[in-house]
Amino acid sequence: MAPDASSTSLFKAALNIDSWTGADELLRSWPSVPPMDDSQSTLRRLRDALVGLDNGSSGWRDAAALIRQVLLEAQARGVHSGLVVPKHPVLPSQEQWSQLHCDAMPHERGLYITAKPWHPPVEESDTAAVAREDLRQVYLGEAAEHRRRREPHPADPFWTAALGATHEQYLSFGQRQAARAVALAQGGTVIICLPTGHGKTAVIQAPALLASRSAGVSVVVVPTVVLALDMERRTRPLMEAQGRISPTGRYAYVGGLPDDVKQQMRDDIRTGRQRLVFTSPEALVRSLRKPLEDAAGAGLLKYFVIDEAHLVEQWGNGFRPEFQTMSSHRRTWLSKAPEGLAPVTVAMSATLTTQQVSTLEDLFAGPDKAQIVWASQLRHEPTYYINASATTQRRENSILEAVSLLPKPMALYVSTVADAKEWTRRLKTAGFHRVTHVTGDSSDQDRRDAVEGWGGRSTHADSRVSSRYDIVVGTSAFGLGVDLPDVRTVLHACLPETVDRYYQEIGRGGRDGNPSVAYMVTAPGDRDIAETLGSEPVISSEKAWKRWDAMFRREQQLGGSRYRLNLDSRPSHVSEDSETNRSWNVRVLNLMVRAKLIELHVPQPPQRQGEELESAWEARVEEFKKRVATQAEVTIKDPQVNTTERFADRFEAERKKLLDEQKKSLKGLQEALGGSQCIGDVLGEYYRLRRGQVSLPTRVTCRGCPNCRATGHPDKSGFYRIAGEPRPWLRFPAPPVEDPLAHYRDGLSCLSLWWEDEQELRLYVPRLLERLVRRDMTIVGGPGVTARCREVLQKAARTHPVVLDEDAELLKSWAGPVVWILDDSASLDYDTAARFSSEDVTYLLHPHQTRHPDRATDLLIDIHRAKLPVFRALEEL
Repeated sequence: MAPDASSTSLFKAALNIDSWTGADELLRSWPSVPPMDDSQSTLRRLRDALVGLDNGSSGWRDAAALIRQVLLEAQARGVHSGLVVPKHPVLPSQEQWSQLHCDAMPHERGLYITAKPWHPPVEESDTAAVAREDLRQVYLGEAAEHRRRREPHPADPFWTAALGATHEQYLSFGQRQAARAVALAQGGTVIICLPTGHGKTAVIQAPALLASRSAGVSVVVVPTVVLALDMERRTRPLMEAQGRISPTGRYAYVGGLPDDVKQQMRDDIRTGRQRLVFTSPEALVRSLRKPLEDAAGAGLLKYFVIDEAHLVEQWGNGFRPEFQTMSSHRRTWLSKAPEGLAPVTVAMSATLTTQQVSTLEDLFAGPDKAQIVWASQLRHEPTYYINASATTQRRENSILEAVSLLPKPMALYVSTVADAKEWTRRLKTAGFHRVTHVTGDSSDQDRRDAVEGWGGRSTHADSRVSSRYDIVVGTSAFGLGVDLPDVRTVLHACLPETVDRYYQEIGRGGRDGNPSVAYMVTAPGDRDIAETLGSEPVISSEKAWKRWDAMFRREQQLGGSRYRLNLDSRPSHVSEDSETNRSWNVRVLNLMVRAKLIELHVPQPPQRQGEELESAWEARVEEFKKRVATQAEVTIKDPQVNTTERFADRFEAERKKLLDEQKKSLKGLQEALGGSQCIGDVLGEYYRLRRGQVSLPTRVTCRGCPNCRATGHPDKSGFYRIAGEPRPWLRFPAPPVEDPLAHYRDGLSCLSLWWEDEQELRLYVPRLLERLVRRDMTIVGGPGVTARCREVLQKAARTHPVVLDEDAELLKSWAGPVVWILDDSASLDYDTAARFSSEDVTYLLHPHQTRHPDRATDLLIDIHRAKLPVFRALEEL
């Protein structure tokens, strides 16, 4: 029934007050339901649920649970009034309201409903009070006092230039460091561990968009179609704002695209017109292999990014080997790229273990160690509740109660496809119709439908659609690529097989930074299921030896212990060449690298021999380019690698390490769930990075867990444990020196560029800055950076990764040239004086009265022979 104009106007006015008032207007209007352009999440869901009662897409329990949630959100804000719900066969009866911990009193317009708070079971009365307050904080949402707020940091010029005026700050110090590490990388590999909600996507978008101002392509590998489409949705407006739209208008290379669009995207990748593409590991190593090789050969491949990089270890060892065989393709790109134009490799994740970092380095950095940005920190949003049921039936009752009484949207995780289907059926029978499931058997379209219906947002465009689901039941296949910010509850009706799976899944909740609930109910038999699921198969040493032997029999010696291998070599039990055969060979070599049997190298093109004819040499280069994708170059590290016993011992030791890691992960989770330790401590230890003598911690935060509630008390912030913000330190390798005024330095490291008076400062310094930046001197800072200088840097950053070193961190750590501007102080501060005395190139812009750091009574320009007035420097450039 369509509402009239006056009721619609009244309803929109109500939306500007609060969700309780809006719900009251909805229920007064029902069965006529006014349209809704925008509103608070719960109110919008309630509106969609009330509409669905008419056609059966909603059940009585959907509507009751959301009305209860509106009432509890109002209670959290101090509003204790109930709501009047009409009497109708499709709405809950008085008895059904009592099942949802609500009191229902007769009213002239129906039933007057009030809600009673509920929380997952806890053992003692004092912890019950803490749990009640915990749930109140969850219902408060944005207004919660127990909400950790990040400390923003001023954005660098390149960041705002690439992403727009809305990005004038970094979300955190960790995001700043990650963004700088990627933007300033000169080839090589960067591994980033940055917490969820700190903007990993923007870290790669900014330098990739900056690079795309000229021809070039950056490829981002994501694990799911849903994530690829979500990345596309978020990227499209940025590209449109810059006028850099891809020829097809698409950025996600996924299976559902028409063939002609795929072909156009492949052509655009090859020629550098695609600029940015999101795809899967499988597409990268198959249909995009040749276009990416061609782009790399032309120097057009800018960035190779692996998102959710922990999956390289987790999934690459088993059912998706392409996560690891991508390393072979990367080596091909590096071998084909012109000098100085090799792509930067970036691996990003919110969580990484020592083993996962080691794998990433072995596969995607090699002997050249990666730059690691370690801003690892546990999430502050969830509180943890655990309940061990004596029987599966009791578990079913507990989960149904939790689904009914805890806030939505909600994810319910199970271990098997059969469990997901059964729980969906069970919930629908109980009166929940706004529920769906996602498993490994779900099609791409099923996943898109679930995410759109759950979030009320299109995966193709940044537009709202009606919400259709408040609950998604999922196996471990559900979650990656889902960025619904306001998920309030994550339930587990199972025991996850690893700490990592558990932490990744509770990470679906509270992505907007607001408190959330993580509640697990276990039952007998869960451990056996978890152990079975956690036993990921790894190739046996016997089969691996056969593959190595087949490859080495066809080796080509390159000198010393270095050999070129044919990746199409087949062991006797394989009948024909195939991508699968090559993939298994690459996986064997990767595991041999980890076993320290060999080193893998980027294949090098042939060098011209003595008086070899140019035509003959060019023919050899062309032949190399044709075959490079099927070749690997290795150095033998263990001289006994070709003896069966030695190979088996070393390979099996590494294989056992992988299997032990799987068992250790489950054991760690069981310890956390047993209540003998803070869950934060278990997670922090699991995600600690150990590299030789260096140990980098994951900072621990706990808003509440069984151990902390039993043994301690939350502080005034509401947290039992709360960590400070991670502050990773960057250590850059020495970059190529851009030094446009080198001949004026006269062999010294510091060039003095001085101005005479205020007029010269205003007139010449900003223009000089702009010209230096355009000559790739892009690290700028100092106390003399004025508002005018900032404007100039912002403008210049449209084509350069300009960094404004506000806290002098790069002055102390950047081995390349730095432009440093002083104010009218006569002396140099400690850090500037230390840089002046170092061997690192520095262009020091300063007033003529600045004193020499070693002879405070003398002017710098009277003693320092490497000097130039700013107006003369401007003329030179």
